[in-house]
Amino acid sequence: MDVITHAENQVTERKCPFDLKQLGEVVQTLRSPDILHRPEQFAGVATDPVNGAINIREFLDGTMIYLHGQEHRSRRKLLNQLVRPDSLTFIREELILPEVDRLLELRLHEPDADGQYGLDLVDFCERVFLRFTAKLIGLVNVDSDEAIDRLRSCAGPLAAGTSSNFLEDRDAINRMALEAKQRYVDEFYIPSRDAYRAWLAEVDAGTRSDESVPASLLKFIVGQRDPAYADEHKAIVETTMMFAASVGTSTQSVVHTVDLLQRWFAEHPEDVDSRTDTEFLMNALAETIRLRAPFSPYVCRVAGADHPVGERVIDAGQEIHVHYVFANRSKDVFGEDADQYNPRRPSPSNGMPRYGVGFGSGIHQCYGMRVVLGNEGLGGSHVHMLRALLAAGVTPDSRHEPVSLKKDMSKFEIEDIPRYTQYPVVFTSWDASSQLKVGRE
Repeated sequence: MDVITHAENQVTERKCPFDLKQLGEVVQTLRSPDILHRPEQFAGVATDPVNGAINIREFLDGTMIYLHGQEHRSRRKLLNQLVRPDSLTFIREELILPEVDRLLELRLHEPDADGQYGLDLVDFCERVFLRFTAKLIGLVNVDSDEAIDRLRSCAGPLAAGTSSNFLEDRDAINRMALEAKQRYVDEFYIPSRDAYRAWLAEVDAGTRSDESVPASLLKFIVGQRDPAYADEHKAIVETTMMFAASVGTSTQSVVHTVDLLQRWFAEHPEDVDSRTDTEFLMNALAETIRLRAPFSPYVCRVAGADHPVGERVIDAGQEIHVHYVFANRSKDVFGEDADQYNPRRPSPSNGMPRYGVGFGSGIHQCYGMRVVLGNEGLGGSHVHMLRALLAAGVTPDSRHEPVSLKKDMSKFEIEDIPRYTQYPVVFTSWDASSQLKVGRE
């Protein structure tokens, strides 16, 4: 029996997980090769064997974030090709920002009955990131708004299915997620897979150049660039996880930054003029990620071997709950006001990034981090998207309250971090006649 299997078998024998809440301990532990990321823990198999097994099989198993060792390194090296520096520029300038401009002009073409220009920011962000994620995965025939409507109807349930252990009425969530997954496979995955099969067959026949086949996850899957992709079920799960990681978390990061910045501007009106400053927005987004990611109470790991943490020891096989939200509020790193939102917060003196461990740490750190924050201080797609929204005067719509998913609050030890499903906003500086594009200048 190998150490991973041994560790998994021991988990159910232990009643108390090991809680990690201090930033230094979190970083030191997550960087250890003995600390394993296993779907059994994230899915809560010990407390809900039926739903846990569904979540592992249908939404988690075989994806990059649960691999280890050489298998993980190979998969990560492969997928990193999709977020190279030249790809980041293409993603920002050719995919995300043009869609931001297009949707703003489409949705804000005319004022409502009260003379306000408004929309649902969750819907808006999901559509922007869906179009980007569809290209990243390699989905074909998704350029129309009708196709994005159908794809969006799958994306939300798929994201909920991956993390249903932290949501109320888990049975209903899983049923909805499984139905959405089947529609996604039938309407989007299979036609796209077949298109890539035909294109790559032409490459093999010498009638098409390899460069003409779009770089995407499906190109890797159909070309079996990773041996694991021979199992199509696991290949499908890899694509649905990309939805959850790219669309859900990106949307929540932008919406929460808008929400928190409006409160900041109300208390610090002197900063309103900085609302389109790239450096200010980079810091504002990092501060949001520090306080609000990962939109769940903790993430789960398991010890593959005894692991010392200060004067304590995590036993081999013991489940670990990593409380990012607590760790990212460590006052010894972020100051006495660490639990408050402050986009003007000085950078930590110990070299820790402004976002703390909001993107994780160690070998499983989020590989999409550069898409969010960019390279060389220029800001990523999310930063420039925020710039466009704030230039147009985005502000919460006081006529309508935001709506959030209902969570299983028994798993939370800190105030709830909303996972918004609706966030109505209005644009106080929108001028449809000028087709405002300040965010891209």
